[in-house]
Amino acid sequence: MEKYQAVANGPVMWLACTPAVLIVLFQAFLFYKKSRQQAVELKMDPNQIKITMRSAAIASIGPCMVIMATLLALIQYVGTPLAWMRCDIIGAAQEEMMAATIVGEGMGMKLTEALTNGTLSLEFLSTASLVMAIGMFGYVVLSGLFADKTEMIGRAFAGGKAALLPIVSTGAVIGGFSIVTTGYVLPWNDGAYAVLTAGAATFVLQTLIKKYNIAWLKEWSLTFSMLIGMLAAYFISLI
Repeated sequence: MEKYQAVANGPVMWLACTPAVLIVLFQAFLFYKKSRQQAVELKMDPNQIKITMRSAAIASIGPCMVIMATLLALIQYVGTPLAWMRCDIIGAAQEEMMAATIVGEGMGMKLTEALTNGTLSLEFLSTASLVMAIGMFGYVVLSGLFADKTEMIGRAFAGGKAALLPIVSTGAVIGGFSIVTTGYVLPWNDGAYAVLTAGAATFVLQTLIKKYNIAWLKEWSLTFSMLIGMLAAYFISLI
């Protein structure tokens, strides 16, 4: 097991994974720079820009906590460099964890038992790396080819009617989240309580925001809803 950890967290893995992370950081910088230029061209209110950036940062806290919790588990199995790189590129630690679990099952072992017994092998590490890359390859290719064409695609789905575009976009977001949450609800398990409780918390918080016009709560509502859902699932699992 010491040899496995030495390779999984060794300098070679760090050298192999770091360039991909640097590319992601560079892309983030380009997006930020481009958005600032567009804001100036559109003569947007600087104060509104600051509020929007702050709201986006606060809204990301809840999802980041979920990713970090799964990332810590993934690090135990594939090492810090690979887990860090995969989650930075895709941002879906749960899917990376699922890929590692599938590889382990395909090799006839359960990851938790293999970690405890010290039987994780370099064959598992290399296979998991390949499966993670192949499994998310479609995301990278599609985003690279069609990211600049999303508006055109949205208009095509809306039948050329600009008024329908926001409705189609909202429906796509709802559909995407529904697909993600369905796996945690069916069959019924502790995850279902998290989904339902978070949904109920969102409804209550949004009602309070509209009724009393609480600006700060609007920024924190997503994070609060996710925390409430996670806590509900945790306490129910103890029963």
